[in-house]
Amino acid sequence: MNDRPAGAADAREAAWWAVHDALPARWHVRPVTYDPDHYAWSVTAHGPLPGRGKVPKVATGTGEDEVAALRDLDYRLRGVPTPGRGRMEELSKRLRGAFVTGAEADSLRRLGRGLTADELERALRRYPGATGERPEHRE
Repeated sequence: MNDRPAGAADAREAAWWAVHDALPARWHVRPVTYDPDHYAWSVTAHGPLPGRGKVPKVATGTGEDEVAALRDLDYRLRGVPTPGRGRMEELSKRLRGAFVTGAEADSLRRLGRGLTADELERALRRYPGATGERPEHRE
């Protein structure tokens, strides 16, 4: 456990300490960011590089403000269930469905037909997800 400074009553500082206490060995945390397109804050922790060609483990916390995002990441790292997470997952499913519906409508308007499986896969690569993370451009 880390040595907390006296007077760590500030909610933001306390949330950062909690995240650092919950981090597994050799993990690191990126700065908290705000995505104005999704009106959400997010913070991501990355595990060590597992080796060539393998993807490191990642945990992301999101919330309505910086402290909420940090607390969400802390809960995820510790495996603590949170009551609001079910609502966020439901919202994520609805947003993804709306994204696919929009991509399908755009295909009908432009091409006069629905999306093929390959086109749908490419469209989903562009989907930013509930956290607002920007996907890589792969076309």
